[in-house]
Amino acid sequence: MTPAGLPDGIADLRAALRKGEVGLRDALSRQHAAFAADARHSAAAVFDAPAELPDLALPLAGVGLAHKDIFHLPGRAPGRGTDPAAAQARPGSAATLIRRLEAAGSKPLAALVMAEHACGATGENPHYPLPVNPIDAQAAVGGSSSGSAVAVAAGLCYGSLGTDTAGSVRIPAATCGVLGFKPARGLLPAHGIAPLAPSLDTAGILARSAADAALILETLVAPAQARRLFPQGADTWARESGTVAWRIATCWEHPNPSVSLDAGIGRALQELVDGLPSGSRQTPVALEDLPVWTRLADTLLHAETAATHQAALRQEAPALTPLTRGVALPGATLPAIWYLDAQRQRSAHTRQFISQALGRADLLLTPALPRGVPDWRQVLTGEGTFEPRRLLDLFCWMSFVNYLDLPAIVFPIGLDERKRPISVQAVARPGQEARLLAFARHVEQARPHAASFLPSPP
Repeated sequence: MTPAGLPDGIADLRAALRKGEVGLRDALSRQHAAFAADARHSAAAVFDAPAELPDLALPLAGVGLAHKDIFHLPGRAPGRGTDPAAAQARPGSAATLIRRLEAAGSKPLAALVMAEHACGATGENPHYPLPVNPIDAQAAVGGSSSGSAVAVAAGLCYGSLGTDTAGSVRIPAATCGVLGFKPARGLLPAHGIAPLAPSLDTAGILARSAADAALILETLVAPAQARRLFPQGADTWARESGTVAWRIATCWEHPNPSVSLDAGIGRALQELVDGLPSGSRQTPVALEDLPVWTRLADTLLHAETAATHQAALRQEAPALTPLTRGVALPGATLPAIWYLDAQRQRSAHTRQFISQALGRADLLLTPALPRGVPDWRQVLTGEGTFEPRRLLDLFCWMSFVNYLDLPAIVFPIGLDERKRPISVQAVARPGQEARLLAFARHVEQARPHAASFLPSPP
């Protein structure tokens, strides 16, 4: 049960609503009250329960969702993690994705805290208190969709929309032991989302299960895309996903010698693959060009962030915090030819990756966090205990996926010796988002203990 005293999953909640075991108004009121009671951990703004109830027949009627404060929400312009005391932009029309969720019966519970302007691999933000990881208060919360991960892990909402530019959905999911799903760009429309680096940005979903993520995704995409992803509907897909043989490529060791894999995490990853159904096949691969892809991703990130925030860099807009300025400022001095070359090479690098890593496999598995979830003290940039390599660990397996414009998913597979989540990342070809969710769903069903560490309600 969630802190609101409701079923843990969307399908179970919807079944309880249809059977009359809980009323629609009661379910929504409980979710809003539970969120408001614990808002200090994750929310920039908490909304009241809606006066008008949605039609119970709608697929997400009664389902509480909360979203990263980078989306235009009804009556609220995105705060983008900036100073909450500063004047905010006037509200515009809600983001396309938010309107699609409303059409499916869901209204937002809250706008969630984030790293300023989505610049940060953690939730560190001088404008807000540090987000509290529901699993371990000493454990860091990844960014930049930090409030999304906290709210989902704490059971305060059934899911959250975030954005992922260099891992900003997948990193916080891994630190908080929830699922983080990043589609290829173009599957989810970007209208109404504040940009950071537009050629890398994409909206994504954080949820407590693959089934919940699939039900949310189905409402976010255009009808033709929904039929392609889930021909018989996401609800049927979740009930009928069975045991299949998987063709898996694995890359456990990072080619950057500064990145090391914890032995216990390495064992957990290999045990996951060894436990796949009979007939599954593992193909180890070496991603020797991963540092090149990461460098090219950084080139695009810095250049486009500088363009997005050029007024602030010229001091014609509110000042950026040092963390955001540290991402934007290098882009202002990058030679234009570097940016153009990075863009020109993308398609060729993507084809190379698919041939190298997915030529004989459907999915590539990598670590998510190679040395596990760090302590806050290790990744806070202004502290004497700051360890730069632990910050590098958070995004070293992430940003190349954005550069190659591939879909990816991160989800927990167990616990380390400190009782913190161990997560795996799966990467697929463009257009294979449903396969990623199916793999996560298979692992959840085969290893139901993997997410049993998620907090129980008080």
